[in-house]
Amino acid sequence: MTSFEPVRAVLRGLEVLRVLNEAGPMTATAISNGTDLPQPTIIRILETLMAAGYVYKAEEANIYGVTARTLSLSSGFDANSRIVQLSQHLIEDLRAEIGWPTNLAVFVDADAAMSIVYTNRKAYGMSMPGRLGARLPLLVTGVGTAYLAFLDPDARAAVLQRLRTSKSAWDSDRAYWKNLDERLELVRANGYALAHEAYLEDVYGSKIWSLAVPLSVNGKVTAALSTMVLHNAGPQHKLLKQLLPSLRRTAEQITSKLVADAVGPGPLVNAGDPD
Repeated sequence: MTSFEPVRAVLRGLEVLRVLNEAGPMTATAISNGTDLPQPTIIRILETLMAAGYVYKAEEANIYGVTARTLSLSSGFDANSRIVQLSQHLIEDLRAEIGWPTNLAVFVDADAAMSIVYTNRKAYGMSMPGRLGARLPLLVTGVGTAYLAFLDPDARAAVLQRLRTSKSAWDSDRAYWKNLDERLELVRANGYALAHEAYLEDVYGSKIWSLAVPLSVNGKVTAALSTMVLHNAGPQHKLLKQLLPSLRRTAEQITSKLVADAVGPGPLVNAGDPD
């Protein structure tokens, strides 16, 4: 919630810039049709954006387009920070519901690994490895295999090719490549992934098991959400049935927020005020 009513002139200017960026170059009439704002208002907004250096006008055709300066508007955007901002309270709600901590992880292309961008593990007393920013291998963690399984086939092939030459045993050891296609197919069929026992033994002394589900936006996997459970809490198959619906629902809620955030607010309503 904001402290004050939004400045309508700013909202309209941003809406015009968005439409022009997505569909331009275009005429003022076309922009007016795309925003439901009167053409005189559109012209004033366009001339303001031209004065600021974000829009140009092709005089011979009365067509407007965005300039290279618009690229600077996204230079400070951090997609991972935005995902955390949108999902944090949902993840905390999940923790309160299921009683187990949660990690949100995204793929880091430079490292060909997953990275923890949000965790509530330490806050709830599970003092195990898992700090923010920690890199998690793809082939043996729940978040890694959940991400790989739902990745576009061409993109997945490119990532796997990089892992084959990795210096990390978690990436290159033949044991973790055995039946990999079948493992990933099973993840896609089930809609969730479990961490490899060898990884859990090495990192956590087999004290826990981990369950992860993917987050996909418009058919493209974006991140993975996982929860960690102590082995002595009860039979894994029973806990899996209890936890999976909640984990999936939270993933869907986060996805819905990401989709809505990408689309932005609906069309501005023309109240008859040209300003």
